[in-house]
Amino acid sequence: MADRDGQDSADPDACEREPLAFSGRIQDVGALFGAAPGSDALVCLSDNARRWFALPEDRSALRLKALFRDDSDYFHYRRRSIFARHHFVVRNVLSNLGVEGDLLISEHPTLHLYEFEPRLEANGPAPSRAVQAPVERDPEILHDELRIDTLLRRIHALTGYPKVMLYRFLDDGCGEVVAELSDRSLDSYQGLRFPASDIPRIARKLYIDNPFRLIFDTRGRESAVHRLREHAVDLSYSALRSVSPLHIEYLGNMGVRSSASLPVRVLGRLWGLVALHAVKPTPIPVEQRLALLRLVEQELSRRLMDTHIKEEHRRFNASGERLREGAKRLALALRGGADPRQALGPLIDCDEMLVRLNGRLLGRARRVGAQELDAIAAVARAQALRGQFSTDALHRFLTQDEDFRQRVSGVLYATAAVDEAGDRLELFWLRSEQAQTVTWAGRPEKVRREAGGVERISPRRSFAAWSAQTAGQSAAWNRSDLMIASKLVVQVTGLRRALT
Repeated sequence: MADRDGQDSADPDACEREPLAFSGRIQDVGALFGAAPGSDALVCLSDNARRWFALPEDRSALRLKALFRDDSDYFHYRRRSIFARHHFVVRNVLSNLGVEGDLLISEHPTLHLYEFEPRLEANGPAPSRAVQAPVERDPEILHDELRIDTLLRRIHALTGYPKVMLYRFLDDGCGEVVAELSDRSLDSYQGLRFPASDIPRIARKLYIDNPFRLIFDTRGRESAVHRLREHAVDLSYSALRSVSPLHIEYLGNMGVRSSASLPVRVLGRLWGLVALHAVKPTPIPVEQRLALLRLVEQELSRRLMDTHIKEEHRRFNASGERLREGAKRLALALRGGADPRQALGPLIDCDEMLVRLNGRLLGRARRVGAQELDAIAAVARAQALRGQFSTDALHRFLTQDEDFRQRVSGVLYATAAVDEAGDRLELFWLRSEQAQTVTWAGRPEKVRREAGGVERISPRRSFAAWSAQTAGQSAAWNRSDLMIASKLVVQVTGLRRALT
């Protein structure tokens, strides 16, 4: 990665701080213009715009309507929504030099971007069409009803990309390839895991804001975005935004020349990505991109959401009677100070369940000491959202020695004031460490290298399968676990107040 002054950094956290949205550059396959919301007076433009547009010598008063033969006042009526009501496309526009292309409009709260992409005939050859290729997938994660094989083949045929992957994010930010179609021109990553730093948080956030990321050519030129006025040029929503030098090196080590990725969102969260790789420059015309977005949204995101909701509700409903009975017993136990855990244990799979009322433990703990439980409670209270906290890796929040970590790696916590007097109920479900072997796409550590006397971080050069045993991780809590814990607290609170 490069800092603002252009010097390479050896700080492994610098990837998270890299100002991707403020790179000030775009890929040199189209032109970018920016205007303040509600105005067509330009505040910035890319230096390469003169290739497709006639520009005056004095650009300080340049307006959007002067750039097109079309009446830009009517762009509002011609635009088609792409994604999340922030991104639009206007097809078949003509620059003031008569170059035909498509206009992508992105409406950031402080800056509206207008990105002109000339038709491929004017910008390079169209991609070659795809050939039949095999699909591999993880049947435990992707059920037959999701029709992943058909989806990946349709994406393959639509784009001509020889590798199409479905990449799922895990709770710790790491990712894994759970389905892959490939013609074998590139190495297979099916079933391999990638560290969270490969797609840092700042990049994952941009996937929420932006519907499509296309790297036209890792060896392609870039064009600077020139400011006409004192106005921040935030490229978060830009389709043409330049590529991090570290990511260029990363793709090069994979043998990738072009890549594309689309976010897969489930219940408002970034579930994963559809990632495409090619060994040669492989542009995707705007019309195909629109089709891909519709395909992924309708045939993947919605199906994943439906499947997810159905499964979680099935699990939750199956525990309904036990939940009601457990809530009654817990409410009665709180009234008399008895140990209620026998009734509550079966609700959520765990190694130990603990109940505290106003900091006093009801019953005896087998897996944790009093100080350890106090430390867990302090973390849980600090991290809780709407009275609930869960983790399958407690060591990320609390320093643990090996023995403590093995006994408790997973915590599900729920709390509430259960009566008018303000008595505080705390519920803990604990899970022990569950060691497992994970196969990574190459050794996941960043590589430090020295070049010209300066130490810098480089992406790994090999993505060959590399196995390691994980530590400090329990089985993950699923949404139905969280729903049961939340519902239990609500029911106990109601019953407790009815009994007082």
